[in-house]
Amino acid sequence: MTVVAASACRTATGPVRPDSVVVRGATTVVLGLVGQLSSLGLLATSAWLLTTSSLRPPILTLTVAIAAVRLFALLRGLGRYGERLAGHDLALRFLARVRVWTYRQLERLVPGGLGEIAAGDVVSRVVADVEATQDLVVRVGVPAVTGLATAAVAVAVDALLLPLAGAVLGAGLVLAGVVVPAVGRRVGRPAGASLASGRGRVAAVVAETLEGAADLLAFGAVDEALGLLDRCEASLSCAVLATARAAGTAAALGALVAGATTLGVAAVGAASLAHPGAGPDHLTPVGVAVVVFVALAAFDAIATLPDAFSRLEGALSAARRVRALGTIASPVPEPRSPLPAPSEPVVVLEDVSVTYRPDGAPALEHIDLVLEPDRRVAVVGASGAGKSTLALTLLRFLDPRRGRLTLGGVSVQELSADDVRERIAWAPQDPAIFAATLAANLRLARPGAEDADLVDVLTSLGLGPWLARLPDGLSSELGERGQRVSGGERQRIGLARALLANRPVLVLDEPSAHLDAGNEDLVREAVLRHSAGRALLWITHSLVGLEDFDEVVVLAHGRVVERGHAVELARGAGPYAALMADARS
Repeated sequence: MTVVAASACRTATGPVRPDSVVVRGATTVVLGLVGQLSSLGLLATSAWLLTTSSLRPPILTLTVAIAAVRLFALLRGLGRYGERLAGHDLALRFLARVRVWTYRQLERLVPGGLGEIAAGDVVSRVVADVEATQDLVVRVGVPAVTGLATAAVAVAVDALLLPLAGAVLGAGLVLAGVVVPAVGRRVGRPAGASLASGRGRVAAVVAETLEGAADLLAFGAVDEALGLLDRCEASLSCAVLATARAAGTAAALGALVAGATTLGVAAVGAASLAHPGAGPDHLTPVGVAVVVFVALAAFDAIATLPDAFSRLEGALSAARRVRALGTIASPVPEPRSPLPAPSEPVVVLEDVSVTYRPDGAPALEHIDLVLEPDRRVAVVGASGAGKSTLALTLLRFLDPRRGRLTLGGVSVQELSADDVRERIAWAPQDPAIFAATLAANLRLARPGAEDADLVDVLTSLGLGPWLARLPDGLSSELGERGQRVSGGERQRIGLARALLANRPVLVLDEPSAHLDAGNEDLVREAVLRHSAGRALLWITHSLVGLEDFDEVVVLAHGRVVERGHAVELARGAGPYAALMADARS
């Protein structure tokens, strides 16, 4: 986890500053020690004061002890309050660093770099696992340091008063504070590892079940899906119970050792009363009370260690799952020293081939394409021809395995991926609609857009009447994943974003997939009008209206099989004419 925290600090705010997490951690430990040592001093002084008072000495004999009791009581309260306050601040800052680091890793991996990790498992890592990593600091690290340090001071005090009592106390503390927690951690290790992965499995199954609820209901597969969820929940429950059982057993053994050790210290102290005179083997009755109360304070200081060590394996497993995101190779590695983004927005693909896996078959092969201002290119082909892969490649979500993709004459692999994407506006085939207002969804593309701009672009895409029917206009909530909009409305909201972005290159993936013929014509005309002066790549399965484009590129099995103007291609007998014939039939 240290590696994760350090990486998070470097990623989020540069190198770790000595006045940040490290200093706050040290402050938390110091305040914890103040509280624990004050508690030790309070019990020891109280024991001396109570037993001495029973002998009715002169009042002045007790003055210093009375003042010390008051001081230790005050310091104990301040130390514990300060430790809680500093510990919460430390935990929140630590979590902020780890979260930023986690989001940075996810940013470089989406949309195609997460491999076999399901969406629900990703959510579990980002939320539950990141949250669990704070235990390494506030529930393991700080209690272990303060508890063991206080225990060492207690042993030193008892050994100074009666060496044998110090030895008995030291042995008991080692057993209760080190051996029992270590055994508990070893016993709970499998359960702790299963706990983190089990949470991920449950989250993944829940997310998939909710996302596919309509299909499960339609095909009568609800019982099977719920059965899978029950099995995952049962496995997670077993891990939770095993973890709790290990923690409870460790706590019980620790309490048993604490009681036995305290009785042993009391017995050694009582036995020392039999030795007359002063010496290392003799204690007064007052001294016996002091060593016993010091033993009680020592075990109070390490009382949280069994629980801390029982949480350790779960926290480490969660940290390893979070850290694993940083070990996944990015599908588009960033250059160490990216070149400045060129001002010329010309995109050129030269003999480009793309694969989704290093050993996989090419999804695109030997593609040549030029996108420049005022040039409109339509890409057509059957499903699986590679049209969407072409869009992902242009956006640098995928890198060519061979060939060259350039922006303004510079290879995109020498540019920051963000610099490339800032010049390309994208409308995907299934745009994401967030649980927010219509205006907020549109302003993702241009945060400073005026309401009038939003209304204009929606109206140009044929959504004016729909907007007028919305109860709150632009302030209307669209629901989780856009549940309150139709497929055609969703498609045009995505197009509106791309047009509002006002970027020099427009890449539109199936922009008319959910539209009827009338709205398809309206949308195409609006896009052509808005794209004046910009490069436009129109990816579609529809062959209507393509005569308005400068070039039509026909893809099949990842290759360009025909290209030219739509009118010329329609007159021929090639793949484009075959697609038209299939469309008519």
